[in-house]
Amino acid sequence: MALEFHRTLPKGYTLPKLPDGTTAPGTSLLCRRMFIGGVRIDHQGGPWADCQPVTGTDDPQAAGGMGLWGFHDKGLSGTRLMVSNPEADVAYGVVSLSDGTQVKATTATVPGTTYRAWAAPIPNGQTITTVDQYDTHHHRLSHDTNWR
Repeated sequence: MALEFHRTLPKGYTLPKLPDGTTAPGTSLLCRRMFIGGVRIDHQGGPWADCQPVTGTDDPQAAGGMGLWGFHDKGLSGTRLMVSNPEADVAYGVVSLSDGTQVKATTATVPGTTYRAWAAPIPNGQTITTVDQYDTHHHRLSHDTNWR
């Protein structure tokens, strides 16, 4: 996975419409480019799939989300990626799998911004038992058991 930041809205990108008919706010664009086996997840969605409009280099709306991504069944089967856009104090995530293995993923940042993410590969046939996030002092900040 790679984070891609556009300081201004790229040519060809149109801000999405909100349910109330207004245009979503944003002056910049933040994209998560996720790949499995060299193929970009959601490539069929076009060049701006997995991108979100943000305002400048420090938009708090870009943090706090987590998701499971893959090619099949909305990320519920096959090889997948667990991706987090964590809060500023998260240094890394640990995904525990049903076979007892743990996958550690270090948070990466976009230089000059507050945008950050980590991604952990989930092998085909494995079930996620927990997802934990830690700070730089190895204190657990979150513990989630709602993923498969």
